[in-house]
Amino acid sequence: MRNISGMVIMKKLQKLSVLLLLIVLAATMQAQDYTYSQFYANPVYLNPALAGSDYCPRITLNYRNQWPQLPASFVSYSAAYDQHVDFISGGVGVQFQYDKSGQAAIRQFRLGGMYAYRLDIAERWQASMALEAAFGQRGVSWDDLVFASRIDPASGNLLPSGPPPDNFRDNVNYADFAAGFVVGFDEKIFLGGAVHHLTTPDVGFISESDNKLPMKITVHAGANIESGGRRSYRSRGPELTISPNILYQQQGDFRQLNIGTYFTFAPFVGGLWYRHAFENADAVIVLLGLQYNNLKFGYSFDYTVSTLAIASGGAHEISVGWLFDCDKKSNRSRAIKCPSF
Repeated sequence: MRNISGMVIMKKLQKLSVLLLLIVLAATMQAQDYTYSQFYANPVYLNPALAGSDYCPRITLNYRNQWPQLPASFVSYSAAYDQHVDFISGGVGVQFQYDKSGQAAIRQFRLGGMYAYRLDIAERWQASMALEAAFGQRGVSWDDLVFASRIDPASGNLLPSGPPPDNFRDNVNYADFAAGFVVGFDEKIFLGGAVHHLTTPDVGFISESDNKLPMKITVHAGANIESGGRRSYRSRGPELTISPNILYQQQGDFRQLNIGTYFTFAPFVGGLWYRHAFENADAVIVLLGLQYNNLKFGYSFDYTVSTLAIASGGAHEISVGWLFDCDKKSNRSRAIKCPSF
């Protein structure tokens, strides 16, 4: 009986250790932004300068579930609306973001609005420059936090949490700002960059701490290689389009490089990416998408190749987008043609 009791306690301790590790990861990751694998299916999250890049009004919805096989996963939701507005010579957009991290129920809400000024540099060159302002709120449930002092060494069960310290803040509100640019050539090549969290707001739950959200720097570029000659804007023709892309992001000490290619044979889209976190290999990303008339739907899976391996469950991501019909004026600017997913 003692051996059985000891095994039960050991299993409980192992489970609690995993939960404790995930809580630490949640706190660490929340000091950084979530990264969607379908970068361009969430365009204004990637770069505010992409607001209005499709000219007509656009709605995008995104869902990501990372490490679903572990006791505490990381779930993110996003919804955005953007469009080009002629009389202000640019695009406007609004985005809602909600994230829930780990067993400790660390959650973050963000609502932002952006304006992207559009400029024709030359006959075949276009550019967009943007600013974004947002309100953010970060919260945590004190009772869901697990510390070593809460683990009963005899049984492995959790003890009551007790009251939080006087300097603990369960909700933190902050203002947030971002800027970005995109340059496109003849709807075939594009280069963009963005800087988020320009003022590095304080998001710490302890009032005396200095837990600032570090700036996030993004650089992305790509090309559209079409097998059937140049197509008109928003064409749904059957030609095969190959779009090699690269994306680099850095936030604090964390850096990652994404290299991949999209393959479009309307209405189907496929993609294959490799994400490298510099310190270690991270994931291989497989994408399948469908784009028919005004509707697009995408699913991607991150196959983890780091030390977490596939036991973590990888990451599942779903995107849905709707592009409204609108009056396409003959004198409008050319599109800066980025991938759809």
